[in-house]
Amino acid sequence: MTNYDVDARERQERCERFEHAINCMDIAPVAMMSFERIALEHKVSLVELLQTMLLNALDRELTKSQELDYVDGLYG
Repeated sequence: MTNYDVDARERQERCERFEHAINCMDIAPVAMMSFERIALEHKVSLVELLQTMLLNALDRELTKSQELDYVDGLYG
């Protein structure tokens, strides 16, 4: 198995964990009311706000390992 295969498998596992987390999300009513208020303040739909937040979180999670690989390359 090459490094590319390992990287692809790890990315797939992270994406699957993220999808599972989205499907299992249990948002408290107070949090949902806060999200609705933020969406109103920024004049965007609630769906757009939540999608943007989730996609940003996914992007941060997926780039986290790349940042660590860069640091390991510098010092390792």
